[in-house]
Amino acid sequence: MRRRSSKSARAEQSKGTATVSLIFFLLDQLWNFFCQKLSNGFFGKIFTSYSKEQKAFDEGFLKSQFVSGNKIKEYFRKLRFYVSGTLEASWFLNFCVKIIRKCLCIPLKNCGSALFSFGIYTVLVYFIRMLVPGLTESGFDFVMTGIGICIVSIPMMLSKDSVASAVGNSVIPRMLFSGGFGFREEHYEAPVRSHRTRGNVLVMAGLLFGALTLFIHPLSIIVLFVFLIALCVVFVTPEIGVLSTIFFLPFFSLLDDSTIAFAVLVLVTGMSYLLKLLRGKRILRMELMDISVVAFTLLLFFSGTITAGGKKGYYEVLLSCSLMLGYFLVVNLMRTEAWLKRLIYAWVSSGTIVALLGIIQYVFGMFGSDVWLDVRYFTNIRGRVTSVFDNPNVLGMYLCMVFPFALYALSRCCAKNEKLLCRISVGIILLCAVLTWSRGAWLAILISALLFALFNSPKTFRVIFFCILAIPFLPMVLPESVTIRFMSIGDMADSSLQYRMYTWKGALRLLRENFWGGIGYGNTAFREIYPQYAYAGIEAAEHSHNLFLQIMIGMGIGGLIVFLAVLLLGAQMNLEYIKNTKDLSTRLMVVSALCSFVAILIMGLFDFVWYNYRLFFLFWVVLAMACAGTRIGNAEQQRHSFVAVSDDERATLDLNV
Repeated sequence: MRRRSSKSARAEQSKGTATVSLIFFLLDQLWNFFCQKLSNGFFGKIFTSYSKEQKAFDEGFLKSQFVSGNKIKEYFRKLRFYVSGTLEASWFLNFCVKIIRKCLCIPLKNCGSALFSFGIYTVLVYFIRMLVPGLTESGFDFVMTGIGICIVSIPMMLSKDSVASAVGNSVIPRMLFSGGFGFREEHYEAPVRSHRTRGNVLVMAGLLFGALTLFIHPLSIIVLFVFLIALCVVFVTPEIGVLSTIFFLPFFSLLDDSTIAFAVLVLVTGMSYLLKLLRGKRILRMELMDISVVAFTLLLFFSGTITAGGKKGYYEVLLSCSLMLGYFLVVNLMRTEAWLKRLIYAWVSSGTIVALLGIIQYVFGMFGSDVWLDVRYFTNIRGRVTSVFDNPNVLGMYLCMVFPFALYALSRCCAKNEKLLCRISVGIILLCAVLTWSRGAWLAILISALLFALFNSPKTFRVIFFCILAIPFLPMVLPESVTIRFMSIGDMADSSLQYRMYTWKGALRLLRENFWGGIGYGNTAFREIYPQYAYAGIEAAEHSHNLFLQIMIGMGIGGLIVFLAVLLLGAQMNLEYIKNTKDLSTRLMVVSALCSFVAILIMGLFDFVWYNYRLFFLFWVVLAMACAGTRIGNAEQQRHSFVAVSDDERATLDLNV
């Protein structure tokens, strides 16, 4: 009986295994059939024809006359020769180079002495302010800053290395400069050049800055000093400016005028790149994709010169055009796979910190206003986190853009420690995205994650199939608050959805009378004109809550057409590369950037994602990262093809001999 029962159990198990295998086989065949039809069909040919369009552009009149004509090349060559010769022979540039080299050779103990004198005088100024009548008393953070500076300076005074050698011998600074910024070994080879006069000058400088704390907070002095050092580093290597811009982008909210400070950093990086370009130390590539972005930038600028927003609207469009430099900086500076990886890891690291701050905010209940949530409809939600942003929806947009890059980092790491860190990063970002309670962000992250998985492995279709079957059982697994919030998508009883619906209706009223030319780009123009067409109670809307609708309102139908052309060319360029390449590393880079771009476009259906200038900047940066990855992969393929052809020719010659 036992033998019969065991045989029957094995038979049932084999039947179950065969049934599951048959289901998997049918699902794989269905997915392959769908992919072949999509790839070889009408849409497949349209979205993988970028190389043909680029070839037509290269052989066309526009590029030969205006982009790469002989006269333009000659003018640019003469300009670059003149500027390069002037800069290389200028006393200012040589003076700056000498100062930087001397600073790298300064003994670290001298810097520690200067820092210690700065900290001591900061503490003395704190007590002077307490004792001298008429002077404003300092806060506790003032004296703690001085004490902290003194503590940091003690190990520096005990060091025998130069500044450069100390950075090279330290674990964390070396990891930052070598792994993050790409510094080579020779950059740390700076011998110690001690000089008593220079040491005294540094100590006197520390005393002077300590005395300045009578008027300026010591933290402001430190931030200014670090900013000047960072400025020098960016001018030497503009790629570091791009990495710093992406990493520190969320934390500009802590400044009083965050947008201006952020734009200054972008412009400084752009100026550094321009100087390198004119000196012949960087390159500039202009493809059909770049021309479309230039066309949109010009249309954006001209739509802001004649706008209902007046001078403020003109200021907004100048700021937007300045931030669009991010596209050209990423495309032309992230020119190798190593630099693009550094950019991705910098963004994922920054996004993880932002998400962790959001989780801490939720744990301690530090919520802002309840205006972001219909408390009568969602009574079981404590509040919505904003982290370093001012709006939970903006935080959701940021997280849905960084999430595919976190998946890329997780898929590419090999070591156990790295994989653990990447898993923690993905989990933190996902948890914070949930705590934003932004349904648009949830939907965007879900779709982008599915796309990433489908591009990474065709077997993902099996998981999607079983997930669809498991939808009725999700309320038994997920928390009730999450289920209610997600299932409320499309529920008109929710006040936020009602608000969006009436905002869209009012925006369509406005669009009917300004269909061709728009009212001018900018949030000010929208606030000036929209109340005349708004429904009662919706007059205070800041934007139309839809990216495409807002572009049409500001720039007219022409602006939307050019914008859609940019999206089409970007999709063609990236999908064609994903289809044809065999390089897994760059392919996943392009896939992650494409998924991030799809995620923000999904959010754009429910919100004007360009309302926040830093997200506007990230929008174009993500597009540039996808294009940069494609160009890096194509260049690598051409190099391998050239090497293969060279090897074949050499082999043929050897045989003939």
